[in-house]
Amino acid sequence: MEYIQTVLVQVEASRLERATESGGLLAELDEHRSFLRQQPGFRDIRITRSINPEGNVLIVIETRWDDDESLVRYETNEPNVASIINNHRDVIVTGSLQVLDMEALRTDTRADPHAAYRRTALPLLIPVGILAFVLLFIYGLSRVYLEIQGNGAVALAAGIAISVLLVATYFANNPRAPGWQIGGVIGLAALALMGGTIWAVSEKDEGEATGAPSAEASPAPGGQPSGGAPGAANAITMGDFFFEHQGTQSPTISVPAGEATTFDITNTGKALHN
Repeated sequence: MEYIQTVLVQVEASRLERATESGGLLAELDEHRSFLRQQPGFRDIRITRSINPEGNVLIVIETRWDDDESLVRYETNEPNVASIINNHRDVIVTGSLQVLDMEALRTDTRADPHAAYRRTALPLLIPVGILAFVLLFIYGLSRVYLEIQGNGAVALAAGIAISVLLVATYFANNPRAPGWQIGGVIGLAALALMGGTIWAVSEKDEGEATGAPSAEASPAPGGQPSGGAPGAANAITMGDFFFEHQGTQSPTISVPAGEATTFDITNTGKALHN
């Protein structure tokens, strides 16, 4: 919605030249634009005049505002358009000043193409943002709880609960608390959660690095594996028609190149051999 202040005033025809010269009424109204641009809620200003060749000249000054509060704040403080005109009573027609406050009626839906986006984006982004924050909060707090053992986790949970109650009580008793206080509380909570999560993750990584299991000693080349009987790895059992090695009949046995390998062969066959 848009709010408009329309100011109408007549300038005497004989004094129009004085109103248009430097320091005159029209020049001061034009310089008033820079002041208006600094006012909250201001949108635009338009200054128009009648084009009749004879008689008094009608001046129309139109200022547009985002809301009625901004318009009321402007017109109840100086400088404003009406006060500037009253400072040049020597060139205006007595009793011709009119100030009208109006509300614009929009009938064209294309007037504000981003209005529909703003109406739908905010209701969608707020729940998504809250859900993302809650998930990050749960993840970070769980990492901290997993790292803290014993009564420390209980004490931390109690401290967080008490802090939430204190903050909620403060804002419930101060419904008009400034936005920087709300933002400060959220920022401190986010920083504390981020720091705790980073600490918990770093502690876990350090514990995994220092607690790695020691590797079992490998047997020396050509020696026997540890824990086994001598020759057990190279034991071969000979039958009448096949041999067995490590429970497999007639397997392919791989031996290291360039090294002497000893096999313990046991003949269990019943046939006669030369």
